[in-house]
Amino acid sequence: MAGKNSKNKKPIKPAEKNPVNQNRSAQILFAIFAVILILSMVLSAVTSF
Repeated sequence: MAGKNSKNKKPIKPAEKNPVNQNRSAQILFAIFAVILILSMVLSAVTSF
């Protein structure tokens, strides 16, 4: 039974790490998108003046 518990625990740990990595990468992509959007708005405002 101990073997079954250790086998069950091993797949759970990487499964918990994957959503954290996905959330982190999603936050990074959102931050990059926000920066690009802000820069485009600033550039369009500068060119209009």
